[in-house]
Amino acid sequence: MKLYPDTKVYILCPGNVQTGGPELAHQFASTLISFGIQAYICYYELTGAPLNRNDPVHDVYKKYHVPYVFKPEDSNRNILIAPETVTEFLYFKKKVQRVIWWMSVDNYFVRLKKLFNAHLNAPLNSPLQKFFYFGNEDRDITHFVQSEYARQFLKLNGLPDSKIFTVEDYLNQAFLNRAANVDLSLKENFVAYNPKKGFEITQHLINLAPDIKWQPIKNMTPEQVQELLAKSKVYIDFGSHPGKDRIPREAAISDCVVIVGKRGAAANDFDINIPDEFKFDDSKSSPQQVIDKSREVFKNFPAAHEKQAAYRARILDDKNRFTKEVAAAFGIKKMNRGGIALNQGISDASSLLVRKLQSQSLKANFIVDDVMSTEAAATIAEGLIVREQNRNYLRDGKILVEIITRDDAKFLYREGRIKNFALFEPTDAEIAELKNFYDAGDADVLVFNR
Repeated sequence: MKLYPDTKVYILCPGNVQTGGPELAHQFASTLISFGIQAYICYYELTGAPLNRNDPVHDVYKKYHVPYVFKPEDSNRNILIAPETVTEFLYFKKKVQRVIWWMSVDNYFVRLKKLFNAHLNAPLNSPLQKFFYFGNEDRDITHFVQSEYARQFLKLNGLPDSKIFTVEDYLNQAFLNRAANVDLSLKENFVAYNPKKGFEITQHLINLAPDIKWQPIKNMTPEQVQELLAKSKVYIDFGSHPGKDRIPREAAISDCVVIVGKRGAAANDFDINIPDEFKFDDSKSSPQQVIDKSREVFKNFPAAHEKQAAYRARILDDKNRFTKEVAAAFGIKKMNRGGIALNQGISDASSLLVRKLQSQSLKANFIVDDVMSTEAAATIAEGLIVREQNRNYLRDGKILVEIITRDDAKFLYREGRIKNFALFEPTDAEIAELKNFYDAGDADVLVFNR
């Protein structure tokens, strides 16, 4: 895989879908853009989830402000990245550089099973759909792994280290912010669990210990999930752990003591780095041992909580590590990230700033204006405001600058997409208000005068 100055990176993602995979795709694309790389989400239709081509971006991911396409340009200077569940897309193009991102391992085999079953029901002369397999034909493919579990799987199948790059993920900032102020003294003696993960085992535990309160994470908003985890002392997960799952990390960062089964990514000491006493092999351990450990945590919560401090610390460092991993995978040497946002809205000052920045070989990436970022504003200010992919842009000559809300600017600043806020002849009050709202330092505020 080689990165050129004009390389376009396309990340395949199902449209109008909210799960861990699509969020990771948007995090990844946003990180690449922060490095100055042209990155696009390439949306496709997922079975059972119709694709809205007029607006394929799920509302949760609009704040990332990532451009999208439905068809990548097939050039040997471009890169196409496919999750392990849709490797067939890699064979529709002839020239593009190809990457498989192993966000899981187990789901790869689930997808293969579906492909084979569909083929068995097809006409006899119907060819089997092309997909990735571990053969010499696909030696040019680069592989990203989200977990140590996936790395071990690829190594076991004969892939060399030179073709494998670790690119993990991180919890979104909104969840981390909510989890930052958990009061340990308010923790309650109950066990939270995900009914979609290993429920057969969990149901057995519930039947054996009806005196324990078992709370499922079901039909909840992200805010409600965090509120539940903030109260619980224990979170259990006896699912397959096809990759580095999100909810165990959300539980840990909400100060739950995490108990897992030794399956998939949970079996190694890297992906879930908690002491072995909190991991149970269901083929060897008895359900009663899990129940006893849960009761032990209820009784001695501070001590059990402290034993998982390293796991929480690693989760808090996920975002920083992810940025470095992306840079390493693409051979990016200079870690300069982020663009410039103009913080005085659509005004004469902003127009002057656009030109001043241009004269200094700098670029205005965003203009912050809650009102002018709306769809209605594009209609009212037709000609001045250009609307593309459901986002507004200020037209200043040949330059287009995206207009975003203050909340989205705050999010992108925390994400690393925005490095500096620029102001033209601001008052002291304007500077103070900006620093307070964004929690920005002096070095992040650029002041321009006539």
